[in-house]
Parts: sequence; structure tokens; C-alpha cells
Amino acid sequence: MLNFQAALPTVIHTLCVFSEHRTVIDTYLFRVFAFFGVADPARLFRSVILQQIMGIEYQYHYRQFYPEISSHFSSYCSLYGADIIMEHIGKITNSMASWKLTLVQASLIKIRCPHLLCSGGQTVADIDVTTLQSSSSRKEGAEAGYNKKNKGKPCFQLSATFVGKFFVDAKLFPGCTNPKDFFQKAVRRLISLGFPVEIVRADSAYMTLGNLLFLKKLSLGYALGAPATFNAVKDGKELFRKLARKKSSRIVHAAKGVAILDLGQVTMKNGVPTRIIVIRRINRQKKDGRLQRNTYYYAVASNLELSAKALYCFYHKRQCIEAGFRELKNHCGLERLPFQGLKANEFWIMCKIMAMTLFKIFQAEMLPKSLHSLLRKTFMRRILQKGLYLGESGKVQTRPKTRYTWLLRRLLCKADRMKTAMNAC
Repeated sequence: MLNFQAALPTVIHTLCVFSEHRTVIDTYLFRVFAFFGVADPARLFRSVILQQIMGIEYQYHYRQFYPEISSHFSSYCSLYGADIIMEHIGKITNSMASWKLTLVQASLIKIRCPHLLCSGGQTVADIDVTTLQSSSSRKEGAEAGYNKKNKGKPCFQLSATFVGKFFVDAKLFPGCTNPKDFFQKAVRRLISLGFPVEIVRADSAYMTLGNLLFLKKLSLGYALGAPATFNAVKDGKELFRKLARKKSSRIVHAAKGVAILDLGQVTMKNGVPTRIIVIRRINRQKKDGRLQRNTYYYAVASNLELSAKALYCFYHKRQCIEAGFRELKNHCGLERLPFQGLKANEFWIMCKIMAMTLFKIFQAEMLPKSLHSLLRKTFMRRILQKGLYLGESGKVQTRPKTRYTWLLRRLLCKADRMKTAMNAC
């Protein structure tokens, strides 16, 4: 059974969401696509998003299976072929289409599942950047820049904002771009999307004196990694070493090999007071039969009223955005950018993020809580492909005596009801 056939429940749910929020989608996207000469903007939008929902990562595969996909979903909707999609999206030369799609996604999140935006009763925004490899140096923006895995190779920089369980904003830059230059604009974009952000969390690449002053003016809480070049951090490391030799009680042990020193309020050069904690991490590993000990120091700046240990744990929860980047790369084919233009590829990435958001909405509304943590490919492989098959009549049916038989029967029944509701509209 092919992926797009097994993805029937998620496809029907996505089409139902589009049908219920058709006014919002038309308001934001109709004029943008009409400007590029698209005869049916809704059809183009469905075609692009459903590719990602069905798990089709390459346009070559979509072109190959398009006749089967078109006939299989002909009773639900009409879709464009790969050539028409490439032609229309390739015309995008600015960020307006990506921004309008971001507004559509923000509206869907706030209406369908606003409870997934909060973490521990607070709305925390994680801002970070990831490097995307480029298969060709001829693509617009594919330049040599910070590329840890393949130094000197052409790449892109993707700056993204993660709130709760969703990527709510993303911006694609050329490979030589420094992410800290976009920090203030990312926060402003987040506020303009209407999300009630209380705390901003980011690594040391984003902490500058200007960004600290900016966050203070907006009265936002923050937990930022402090660069090792700051004098306060250098002095804190020296103080940590001295107190460690004396076994001072000021040093708090948070976990095995992790110790924290709270420096309290420190005034920066621009006069902005901030709290800094210095963290020492000791890693022990065997190499060539000998036990090696490596010691690392880093610092966190914050204005939150938390204990040193609680602040350390809170700061490291920013790994959720790193997990989101891994999910986009491994489960959504994020690094496969098919267009030559930078803004066209940015829109393509936003489509992948939109599909990822729609799948999380599907999980929240259609699946039991125990399955909410499954990633898309895992859900497709473990549950849908093993539990569904294409019957002789051409309809998707459930296999008997599987672990998730009753769940899949309920999903297919809900899909039939949603199909009936869409036809009635």
C-alpha cells in the first residue's frame, strides 16, 4: 500500500480544516496567488500542502504518482500536477506569500488548539537558527557561511521561532547571514502574529547588549546564553574556579557533573542590569583505555525570578526547537529545496511547516493522548501502513487483528463523517 493511500485519514482531516477555514485562507492567500497568475489559488494551496501531508518529499515522486493520486482523491478534491506547481511557485520573488501563509497558520493554531501554545502555564518563544545544505551553488542565496558539518560548502540559514509545539514563524537567509541581526525583527513578527509571548529563550548567538535593551523595553522575560567574550562571564569563570577549590556552598550541584554558580545582578556596559549564572559541566569518557575528563563552562543571562537550578533546567528546555528542526529535516525533507529562487524556497519551507502544524492538529483532535508524541513518518509506518489496506472495491479498509484496529476504524468513520459534511457545504 502506497503512502498517499494510507494517509487517507490525515488527508480528509486536512481538507476538512481547509473547508471550515476557507474564508481565512482566501482572505490571506487568494490575492497573493492571483498576482502570480494562478487561476485557482485554493487548488494550488491544496496541492502543495497535501504533498507534505502524504509524505511525498520529491517533486519527481509526485510527478510519477500524480495520475494515481489524482484518481484516488478525485471524489474529495482536485489537485495540480508537479509542473504547474513548480511553474507558479517559481515565480515568487518576495516574502509576502510566506508571510501570508504564516498568518493563516497562526489563525488556525489560535482557533483549533491554543492550549498547545503554553508550556507550564507560560507562553515561551524559542528562537534559533539551523543550517540547510544546498545541493547546488547556483541557487540564489546558496553561499559559503557557517556550516559546521560541511565547511566551505554552499548552504542556507533558516531562522525559526518555536512556541509550544509549533513552528510559528520562519525566515530563510543566505548562508553568510548572522542570525543575531534578525533577532529583534523575529520578536516583532511574533508579537504581530498575535501570540501572547511572555518569555523569549535563545542561545548565546543572539545575546548582544542591543538585544538585551530591546527585550527590556518590551518588558519581556528572557533566558539567553551569555557569550564567553563578555567580561562578566570571564570574571564569573575565574570566580567559579576559586570557589570550587574552596568547596564553597555558593556552588549548587544540579546533576551528575553539572554545577552552577549564581553571580546575581550584573550591570552590562549599556547600563542594563541582568542576572547571570555560570554553569560547569564535566564529561568523563574512556578513550584508548584511559579515562578522560573534559570541563566546559558556559553562562546564562536572565531576568526570571527562578532559583539557579530551576533556571538551568528552564534554559535547557530550549532543546524542543532543536527536536523540531530534526523532525523537519528527517520527517519532512526540509533540506530538499527544489527552486532556484530564495523566496520560492522560503515559501516551500513554510508549506512544510504548515503541513507539520496540520499533522499536530490532527493528532490533538483525532488521536488518543498516548499517540500525540509520535512523529509523522513513525505514525504512517507503525499505524496506518500496517493497519490499512486498499480493498478490491478501491476503498481503504482496516486489517483485522492488528494492535490499532479499533483506532483505525474510528478514524475511517470520522473521515466518512467529515467527507459528508464537506459535501453538504
